[in-house]
Amino acid sequence: MARTFILLILLVWAGSGALMGQAKAQAQSPPQSGFDSFLLLVAPRDTITIKRQLRAATEEVTQAESRRQQAETMRLGARGRIESKKVEMVRIKEKISLAKKENREADRVGLEAERKAAEREKGLFERREELRQAEIELETARGELAGLTQKALQLELQLAVRRAGRLRKPIGGAGGASLDQVIGELEKQTLEAQRAQAEYNPTVANQEIKVIDRRLELLEAQQEVLGGK
Repeated sequence: MARTFILLILLVWAGSGALMGQAKAQAQSPPQSGFDSFLLLVAPRDTITIKRQLRAATEEVTQAESRRQQAETMRLGARGRIESKKVEMVRIKEKISLAKKENREADRVGLEAERKAAEREKGLFERREELRQAEIELETARGELAGLTQKALQLELQLAVRRAGRLRKPIGGAGGASLDQVIGELEKQTLEAQRAQAEYNPTVANQEIKVIDRRLELLEAQQEVLGGK
């Protein structure tokens, strides 16, 4: 009898310990509610940060267009200098022909030097035009990227606002499920916009490389003009 009584006490003590452990685990586990029970594929961010980045993206669209227009103005200026230099070269060639006919060798040699200098200057202006064209394409690409960034941030902001509203006012039943579907769709659209933004980044990088290459070519052309090669 004594052994049976002791065994019953041990069983009761073990069962109560298990129940206490289970209750403690339940108390420590975070509550699950609404869309928070699903994996958030767009990392939550505060709306202040998103709005600040959205303003920066909007400003970049405007600035990129302003820089593009400036580059276009300079490209037209370079084109005008090229055409002017072409006219000058035609006149020099006419003078060279006349000097040959009149056997004015010294004048012909001097005019040939002028012609070569004019050709180098024309080449310099052509490099400038190519640089400005590359800058136009770069600023166009930067504007496109800023626009894609702007769209992604606008969607992310909508998502953040809907998530915050869902947390402040939990809705059960069909209403909560419908709101969760809206949030899910916004999350999908945000991810797609972020993907488009990431895909366009290499385009801007390639244009930046192109501008650097054109600047190197222009530097070489300037050195040729200064060196009289």
